Amino acid sequence: MAEEHKEPQTAQVPVSEPITPTPVEPPVEQGGSTGQALPQSEATPEPTPSEPLQTAQINPAEVEKAAQAASEPAPTPQPQAPASTSSPQAAPPAQTTPSNKQNSRELLAKGRAKVQEKKQKKLDKILELLNTKDKVSNADVEKLFRVSDATATRYLSALQKQGKIRKVGKTGRSVFYAKI
Repeated sequence: MAEEHKEPQTAQVPVSEPITPTPVEPPVEQGGSTGQALPQSEATPEPTPSEPLQTAQINPAEVEKAAQAASEPAPTPQPQAPASTSSPQAAPPAQTTPSNKQNSRELLAKGRAKVQEKKQKKLDKILELLNTKDKVSNADVEKLFRVSDATATRYLSALQKQGKIRKVGKTGRSVFYAKI
């Protein structure tokens, strides 16, 4: 009996099409005795289909530019003067050095001065209103500046403390302010 040497048969797959496995949905795992499904992060991950790799085209000029940029030292950024804003908390300093603390204090002082300046302009408008009228009420100031009752009261109290107006009446609608 002569044995003939036979080669095993192999399946032939066309090379032109990439082989991609079909995605299989993972089984839903049950958590404990409650029978609730576990979150997706704890379940088995889905297999990702393999795709043929694509080669990138490399431009030699771009490679040379990147090499030059990497060899040159990066320019040091110059500190910029902070832009003036209405809010003093708009940009907190990144470093807490004594010079930055001094700069932030100066900015806060400038911001407070600006607020006081605006408030004084409003108080001057109230005084101008008192030049045209004999008396001014809280409601008049509310309408003039479109502010709340409490804010109007603060403006009138500030003028009273400065000694520029006087309060007539104690409480209620009968209270008005007259120029001294």
